[in-house]
Amino acid sequence: MKYTCPHCGEKTFSPLQKALAGSYRSVGKPCPKCGKKCCNGMASIYFDSIVSIIAFVLILIIYFKFDASQKMQSSILIVAIIGISFLLSFLFRMFFGKLVEPIRRMQ
Repeated sequence: MKYTCPHCGEKTFSPLQKALAGSYRSVGKPCPKCGKKCCNGMASIYFDSIVSIIAFVLILIIYFKFDASQKMQSSILIVAIIGISFLLSFLFRMFFGKLVEPIRRMQ
């Protein structure tokens, strides 16, 4: 499965390369064929924002719901929520959305 470069129109990006291309505001990854930089579009930013807000609310609920005797369990749950949110964002960038030209340019 390959993803299409927005510049040259060739299917050159693997899912891992697409996931590591970054978001719309990043510098992006160069296309193996044409060399121009590509990144994930606005859908990636929207999804990351929604996942981050949900993770933040869950962390607040766990922080205020658990008492001091359950400190270890609450810490493990908080770390698991953070890890799962990063994994969901990575998988979304890997398989969904499309590649676009980044708005940030490096000289």
